[in-house]
Amino acid sequence: MNKKLELILNNSSILLVEDEENLRNSFAKILLFYVNKVHTAADGEEAFLLYQTKHPDIIITDIKMPKLNGLELIKKIRKENHSIPIIVTSAYTDRNFLLESIKLSLIDYIIKPIKESELIRLLEASAEILASNHLTIMTLDSENSYDYNNKIIIQNDVTIILTPKEIELFELLLAHRGNLVTRQVIENQLYIYDDAPPSALKNLIFKLRKKMNNDIIQTVGNLGYTIK
Repeated sequence: MNKKLELILNNSSILLVEDEENLRNSFAKILLFYVNKVHTAADGEEAFLLYQTKHPDIIITDIKMPKLNGLELIKKIRKENHSIPIIVTSAYTDRNFLLESIKLSLIDYIIKPIKESELIRLLEASAEILASNHLTIMTLDSENSYDYNNKIIIQNDVTIILTPKEIELFELLLAHRGNLVTRQVIENQLYIYDDAPPSALKNLIFKLRKKMNNDIIQTVGNLGYTIK
């Protein structure tokens, strides 16, 4: 997956609407490999309430649901939000819905079960819309943000310029924000074509921390690094 899109997804949330409990729970676990948060709903009314209170970035919904079906849910959401990416899943093809869906600006209407390659394609398409709708600026803490488009750190309105290698490292850690990225994984990606000394990564981390004047990048024992 494109690194920029991966980073956007890792900082995004999904509202998953599925009335079948086992499928809903298992799909939510899969989605958490790609996004930061998954909100789940068992019917359309619950979904609309979560949409209004949780403000998800992406919606994945079934069609046939109790209380409020998928089509009715999407129509209500589209009255308020014309740009949020919406993916529709179904166990079968609904011709009437297909005709109606043309007016609803969906990412796609896809038949279950969803293959991993199809899921990645749909999430990438959703991330592209998120990228075009918003400035890709990630908040790091109360003082620091990362501007993905301009490849800079903004610290209390001061711009911090990063070297290409620092950018590569920082974006790798951000793509896995909240999780450990091992030294081996980092070195394999950053120095795959470089004849770098053993101290190269340690020195790079030191310089990056010094620029930010903050403990945003945390060391996890002797294993690697993480950004919370």
